[in-house]
Amino acid sequence: MQCDACRREAVVFQPYSGKHLCPVHFTRDLEAKAKRTIRTHGWLRPGDHIAVASSGDAPSAALLSFLFHLTANRRDVRLSAITVDPGITGYPVAEQAGTIAGACGVPWFSGSFAERYSVTMDKLMRQEGQESACRSCRVLAGDLIGEIAAAQCVTRCAFATSVDEIAEAFFTDLITGSVEHTLFPRHFVGRSGIPVIRPFMEIPAAEVARYAELHATSAVPCGFLPSCPCTVGSSRAADARAALDVYDHRHPATKFALANLAGTLAGIAAGFDPAPVCPACGSPLSGGKCEGCGIRRNTGRGTLA
Repeated sequence: MQCDACRREAVVFQPYSGKHLCPVHFTRDLEAKAKRTIRTHGWLRPGDHIAVASSGDAPSAALLSFLFHLTANRRDVRLSAITVDPGITGYPVAEQAGTIAGACGVPWFSGSFAERYSVTMDKLMRQEGQESACRSCRVLAGDLIGEIAAAQCVTRCAFATSVDEIAEAFFTDLITGSVEHTLFPRHFVGRSGIPVIRPFMEIPAAEVARYAELHATSAVPCGFLPSCPCTVGSSRAADARAALDVYDHRHPATKFALANLAGTLAGIAAGFDPAPVCPACGSPLSGGKCEGCGIRRNTGRGTLA
């Protein structure tokens, strides 16, 4: 199949736009979307030190590669990578992420659950079960990224969140009745409140992965790490993902619509009195309780206060 913009062979088909794109025009399309998102939200300013949350997988490698080329000629912006190793047997997060950061020539900072919390994801899985362990992992990883970022004077933390992930999270919130996470999202990490940026938030996960294959594979000759095995196996997340994938296959703009609706609802909610938040970490309360601080106490961390 030929590219719709030239006669080169196409490597990507966008069901939502009906376009076939070659590597050149696909790259231009994805990077234009990511740059527009950054401009719209004012996510890149002189003096910034942006740290990419790198986990050795294709999305984070794609984001690091994109931001590296975007900021390569700017002396007023610093770029680095931060990795948190949760401690999953057979899942070498630190080794892979360090290789990618080294190939891009950016400073790399790392930490681990074992060193910081004296616990591993393997242990949490045995003690709490999969669903609970995944929730604990998200909270503890976010805290540790925030700590490392603050120590390195980072001004923004970049995450390779795709439109699929936003849609799946919103859909999961709907079916579990926890819409406070959608209405009052937390856009920062750590005690210092370092802002989070998501340049790929309007781009499908499949396109992010394809971009990584085209532009970041030289950094990882043996390939990228797959998605976290714990998240993939989560029944709730898997059910939501499977349902959305089936419907999105028939109606290709579904995930965009859900992600846009989530953003619209958050914007509307911002005009009303905010939901009660935890005085220690600023997260929305659910039933008068803070799930995040409950997790911190259960793992012997107390709270962020």
